[in-house]
Amino acid sequence: MKTIGILGGLGPESTILYYRYITQKYYETHRNYAYPQIVIYSVNFQEFIDTGYETAPKVKEAIKRLHRAGADFAVAACNSVHIVYDQVSKTTPIPWISIMDVTAEAITARGLSKVGLLGTIFTMSKGFYQKALARHGIETITPDSRVQKTLNGIIYGELVRNVVKKSSQRFVLKCVDDLSKQGAQGVILGCTELPFAARQADTSVPLFDTAALHAQRALDLAMAEPRLPRRNLCRKRARPRC
Repeated sequence: MKTIGILGGLGPESTILYYRYITQKYYETHRNYAYPQIVIYSVNFQEFIDTGYETAPKVKEAIKRLHRAGADFAVAACNSVHIVYDQVSKTTPIPWISIMDVTAEAITARGLSKVGLLGTIFTMSKGFYQKALARHGIETITPDSRVQKTLNGIIYGELVRNVVKKSSQRFVLKCVDDLSKQGAQGVILGCTELPFAARQADTSVPLFDTAALHAQRALDLAMAEPRLPRRNLCRKRARPRC
């Protein structure tokens, strides 16, 4: 099995969510505790918030540290930090698996082409997420700036600490409903803590839980059998006799 590297701390609750998801899903399938090895590098959350997550050198260094610790690939347990994905992913020593691409693949698998996006104000307003989804032929809509600001406050004031007020839960579900009324065929929970406030059981609108989708991809990649070199798959031709 491959070793999973998790860029964590953005925030700590979502890092816990990834670890728990991977280990529990493995146990549910295999009924033993031989789940993949996981390396976690937890960064200074406040530094990323203060810079709007535009800290490419720090992200690159974090992935290098995961590599040195033995990780075969990396996942960042955060949507907002993917603002530097295009800039950083081409130069990392191990693959950085994009949460945006994993989510896009789940959306297209459902046959959807227009979705709503909820997340931090960075994720909703900076355009990088919309650009990534557009490469998959997906149109993205977001709430207005007032709603974005309120949702951002809920995420940082409550959800990153796994605190969910009833009023906040109602607000998030109303955002989902409003995006659906604007033509969204589904809604991306584009913050890894948003599933604390919105569950599929609470709405008929299809929700895309980016944390669960991403963690599942990490488990799948860790469990995937490595491809044998082509020369090992073919019989050697007999040498012609002289």
